[in-house]
Amino acid sequence: MTLALNGNRDCGFLYLNRDNRWLDFHWRGLEQLAEGALQLCSLPLFEGELPPELSTANDPAGPAGLAIDIDGTIYFSDSSGTRLLMIDGCDGSIVRVACVGGMGRAPVQFNVCRGLLIPAHRRSLFVADSLNHRVQVFDIASRQLVEVLNQLGPSDEPGTSPGTNRLHTPWGLAGDNHGNVYVVDYESRSVQKFDRAGEVVADFASNVHASNALIRPAGIAAYSHQDKVRLYVIDEATHSIVVLTGEGRPVRDSDGHQISFGFTKLRKPMGIAVSKDAVYVGDNELRRVLKYKRSGDYQFIGEAVGYKGPVAALALDNAGNLLVHPGVADLVPVKMAIERGFRTQGVLWSEAITTGPKIAWHRLQAITAGLAVGAHLRLFVHTSNDAADQPLIEPESAEPFADPKWVPALKSSDIHDLFIGGAPAQFLWVGALFLGDGRVTPVMPQMRVEFDHQSYTSELPAIYRAESPSGEFLLRFLSLVETFFDELEGNIGSLSRLFDPNAVPRDFLPWLATWLAFDLDENWDEQKQRAAVAHAFEMYGRRGTVQGLRESLRLFAGVRAIITEPILGAAWWSLPTGASACNCGQTKTSKEESWTKTENSVLGVTTMLAAAQPQGAVVGTSATLDHSHLITNEEFGAPLFEGVAHQFSVQLYRSQLKCSETLTNLRAIIEREKPAHTDYHLCIIEPRMRVGFQGRVGIDTIIAGPPTHTRLGDETEIDHELVMGGEPAGRIGENNRVGMTTRVG
Repeated sequence: MTLALNGNRDCGFLYLNRDNRWLDFHWRGLEQLAEGALQLCSLPLFEGELPPELSTANDPAGPAGLAIDIDGTIYFSDSSGTRLLMIDGCDGSIVRVACVGGMGRAPVQFNVCRGLLIPAHRRSLFVADSLNHRVQVFDIASRQLVEVLNQLGPSDEPGTSPGTNRLHTPWGLAGDNHGNVYVVDYESRSVQKFDRAGEVVADFASNVHASNALIRPAGIAAYSHQDKVRLYVIDEATHSIVVLTGEGRPVRDSDGHQISFGFTKLRKPMGIAVSKDAVYVGDNELRRVLKYKRSGDYQFIGEAVGYKGPVAALALDNAGNLLVHPGVADLVPVKMAIERGFRTQGVLWSEAITTGPKIAWHRLQAITAGLAVGAHLRLFVHTSNDAADQPLIEPESAEPFADPKWVPALKSSDIHDLFIGGAPAQFLWVGALFLGDGRVTPVMPQMRVEFDHQSYTSELPAIYRAESPSGEFLLRFLSLVETFFDELEGNIGSLSRLFDPNAVPRDFLPWLATWLAFDLDENWDEQKQRAAVAHAFEMYGRRGTVQGLRESLRLFAGVRAIITEPILGAAWWSLPTGASACNCGQTKTSKEESWTKTENSVLGVTTMLAAAQPQGAVVGTSATLDHSHLITNEEFGAPLFEGVAHQFSVQLYRSQLKCSETLTNLRAIIEREKPAHTDYHLCIIEPRMRVGFQGRVGIDTIIAGPPTHTRLGDETEIDHELVMGGEPAGRIGENNRVGMTTRVG
């Protein structure tokens, strides 16, 4: 297949990760993150020092029990197989489970307990009491024995036939979301299924037996999603994992072949756990925990990092950790973070890339955010005019790019910015080798390839542009020099974005704000900072207005203020005009009505004494020596408003003052935003109604309201009626809603 990217030749470069999907690329040992970046596959990681006993411990004779409760408490069996221990999910203390255990055949006693299970449908602990041929079920809250699967009478023999309610040697337990419990019976070489009621499902065991899919089952794990159930069964005889449906039939691939995996890696498997994306299997010959992909071909991912020792059981806890029960006396399960470790090698390679005939391929660059110590990335390329001339890839080899067609040589040092050069060619192949130490990984979001590049040779004298045997060396040398200025030239080319509030890097936002004399609050989130800078110039246009002050208080102090101007409520007043000649016969009563209807001079309400004569000092009338108020013609009437002009009031509800600094901050904002010639009054609104002095309905006045419910036992010196709480009784014709306020009988 050829990756044809036509139509982009004018720009001189291509980005190879298209739509965050890496189309027409292949990889092995890598995984893709949500944003499209590639990294080494994640693995479980154990951090710290392993107990020294693990290095010399013998392999466990059989699986141990390990289960996690919903509250994080961990239950596990001890090495003797007669006791259950628990790690408290709250304080981490390790104690023996009381009232449970002890050697014997009586109820609640054990004779080698193996698998443990806490199913999703009930908060109970299932214990595979192996040599007592039963599964005991305990209520977790009370520790009481509530059920026994395969209860035998005194003369009963353990079962060996699949599909019956007789168990022989139960080893492993698993459960699905439907309440079914699956039991691996080691000696009878079968897998049994019990429904929610504890009854055996005979068809399941019959299907497993008829399929011949299993020879010696030794462990089991289940994964449920909606109505789909997948069972993963360890087959000790074939050293593999067999995948079954919830009905006991083998899962098959598109070619009809039974799906099983692990043949090439597993030697002595024991312990299995399944997550949404992976299957984890312990191996006591390798003394490792192996991870497989849980889909497709169940590809082997790698071995858990930092753990080496025996494995008796595996389980996943509620915090995303993998627990390993080593099955060694006096040792508790070991905890590993599922995605903190990584593979040590991964390979990426492409199909043939082309943009047209005879391309002068120039440079391949891996765009990364920087490589951590211990992480390495190497790039490889090959060019040709033959689309079938693809170089060989060996993904599982220690040297996957050993084919000499690949450039540069395999043993080169880290190269994530590679000069391609060579004669013009139509096709390009790209490869990348990811390397790590198991604890870090390279992360590569994008790759960029440049072609038909205009190099620095055009800036040199003509003699350097002439054809010569050393032309390739000169181009390589100049390309190396260019890389030193890439970042600088890139910054110059993208200089315009530093002046765009929506595109400028966050670190430059305070700098951009200084261009507008705008102070950004460091406590604001990035979105609010960008919006504030973007609207700063527009806000300056409203500065000094009521709207601008209200907006600034909301932005900088987070309050919604009520701003009023007294002058807007002031008006000129005058006495009513005298009666006209045509109204000379008007009666006294009609004159009083005329006075009242004007509502223009009501004593004590709309009348007040002016600070000076509205027309200023007038010779012969209002001019008084040393006591005259001189004004110009343009100021005529101004003295009437001197008491209310150039003033405003800022009113805030007490609930908006969230801390002691808010009031100080408010005053600073008002002083900064108000016109210099104005004065203001900051008023805190509280529910303090005083009739005749302060009483604004809807602002600081509350009228009536329901009576406070009386609490039983309250003591008060004031006699009052007992007020009952709850909904009032329904009354016919007033408030009778059937089922809510109306009660019958």
